[in-house]
Amino acid sequence: MKAALISIRPEWCAKIASGEKTIEVRKTRPKLETPFKCYIYCTKDAKKQFWTGPKYSYADDHSHNAFDKCGSGKVIGEFLCNQIIEDHTFGLNEKFYTAACMSACDAAAYALQSPMYGWNISNLKIYDVPRELASLTGLRATRFGAAPYDIKRAPQSWCYVEEADNGNK
Repeated sequence: MKAALISIRPEWCAKIASGEKTIEVRKTRPKLETPFKCYIYCTKDAKKQFWTGPKYSYADDHSHNAFDKCGSGKVIGEFLCNQIIEDHTFGLNEKFYTAACMSACDAAAYALQSPMYGWNISNLKIYDVPRELASLTGLRATRFGAAPYDIKRAPQSWCYVEEADNGNK
């Protein structure tokens, strides 16, 4: 089934995992009917890593115990995007940007007078053991439909994917 893979920095992954961030803001959106599944890829960062344990997740510059699993550079979870909210206020919709953990100033700077799309996060599932990118198959648009390809690196923002048939969960 067609889904989206979205790249997110470790500190934002921690806010999503804690439930503090319920909207992910992007300048574009997938051409998928809602609801659709969205996989979360945690980017690699020189200063912070995303750590997950059985009952918690956090972003930090080091691990605090031997049971934590590093999610940086991996698919750390998934959510159901049940609504795409289009915003043309460029930082003035306080409720929207509070849910996205953005200040009005940051939102206006990011928008640069273009519409913003809020991907509503619901049914969040953070994996106990983060998955490799190879567990997903990329989908590239062609004039004949979608062509599958092996994902070698994460997208800069997001891309279309489908779950690979190799049974990795």
